[in-house]
Amino acid sequence: MAKRVEALPEEHSGGSYQYSKTWGWWLNTAGDVPGGVANAAVPTVTESWVDKQGGGRKLSTYGDPIFPNPDQESEAREAGLVPGKKIGDAEYGPGQFPGGSPWQDIEPFAQNPDGLSRQLEMANWEGGLIIVGVSDMLTYASRSGPVAPGLRAAALRVLADTPGLRVSSTTTWKGSKVVVVTQEEVWKGSTLRTSVFFDPATGYPMGSEEALFGSPRSLNVRVPATLAVTETLKRRTVSTTDERS
Repeated sequence: MAKRVEALPEEHSGGSYQYSKTWGWWLNTAGDVPGGVANAAVPTVTESWVDKQGGGRKLSTYGDPIFPNPDQESEAREAGLVPGKKIGDAEYGPGQFPGGSPWQDIEPFAQNPDGLSRQLEMANWEGGLIIVGVSDMLTYASRSGPVAPGLRAAALRVLADTPGLRVSSTTTWKGSKVVVVTQEEVWKGSTLRTSVFFDPATGYPMGSEEALFGSPRSLNVRVPATLAVTETLKRRTVSTTDERS
């Protein structure tokens, strides 16, 4: 896959902003509520417009919340696990768009796996999982424009050189066919499985999923449980922060 991606032609930006649309939800948890841990997940569609200077607009549209334990809905709402509005719309100045740290201090990224691996070690990504670091780095690099095929290929080779990862293929929640790279953490009878989806044709990350097996740890959920899902629905270059196609 890396060899095929590396041979792709360079993409050229056709507009001032990189537009992306993602869908997903993640389990928000509060552990200090009456009756124990309360959880809520809110399906969210996020649209972003980011320019080369790291500024732009982020629009979030929130769906109806999901409560794993319906009896704790009031506690979950009181704990602030559910947004108080249906839409969040914010604009950001140069360098202020969310998600820049720590990558803006590390770039430009190496287009060879050894150099890129050393750069990834400089970042403290979530849980120390290499698949999360690679996905976050590529997401950051692609948020304001196309990513060089050499960088996408180098990222895939970093994953290929990492022991303990599993690779498969699947169809996402929204129907896209993707390559899945999975990494697992085992702790006291509990297994947390983190999966990152890649577009097999381009090497771009297409989303992710977290699932819990065995012991529920401190979460008040039935296992196996899906804790988070994200999926990219659209990405293209546009001319304004209102344009989508």
